[in-house]
Amino acid sequence: MKKCILALLVLVLFSSAAFAAAAPKVLKVGTESTYPPYEFRDEKNNLKGFDIDLMEAIAEKIGMTIEWVDMPFDSLIPSLLAKKIDIVAAGMSATEERAKKVSFSMNYEVSMSAFLVAADNDTMKTPADMKGKTVAVQLGTVQETYSQSLEGVTVKSFQKFDDCVREVILGRVDATLMDIPVAKSYVEHKDFTGKIKIGFVQEITGSGKALAMNLEDKELQEKVNGALAEMDKSGELQKMRDLWFK
Repeated sequence: MKKCILALLVLVLFSSAAFAAAAPKVLKVGTESTYPPYEFRDEKNNLKGFDIDLMEAIAEKIGMTIEWVDMPFDSLIPSLLAKKIDIVAAGMSATEERAKKVSFSMNYEVSMSAFLVAADNDTMKTPADMKGKTVAVQLGTVQETYSQSLEGVTVKSFQKFDDCVREVILGRVDATLMDIPVAKSYVEHKDFTGKIKIGFVQEITGSGKALAMNLEDKELQEKVNGALAEMDKSGELQKMRDLWFK
């Protein structure tokens, strides 16, 4: 009887170990869901967007599953460094300053930034026109850093881009700054139609968009870059760009 029980325990332990080995590893991915078309929530509160599709495709290719962690943008890198998440997929620009703290994947998209203004505002056409004005930006973004570098500009920082856009509509700021695809998404949104427009476009970093990982996580970086390279070569990556960045 004891031999039977021992054999049964060995079988259970072996089966559990085999299942654990076969089960896909969970990849915790941090994002911030008010940045359409990169990431946003639909009417059913589901995460949607370019970065969402991109990471789901990458995870499938490298044999992992995703646990999405939605948080304020300025919490993403600190959470990554604290190892609360494994990767950041949030329309993040791969700047030299950020690269001192995190490892970036290959660039998957490059975009200029745009100043959004009220629909009846025709006074802002260049960065020089921003002098004496107030601009709303998201905390921790390259847009916040750029705006703070503009002479004579008052900067108000918020955790969500939704709030930045509403500040413009309510007349509490003169403009807000974001990537062109995001600006277009807000201009075309049913809640903001006819209330805002793109004042002008500006290059602010020269950096492309990339996925951020911990500096020491070389294995994950190699796997992610391999999947991105495969998607780029097959045309899958371009199809995603065409779908989300119309």
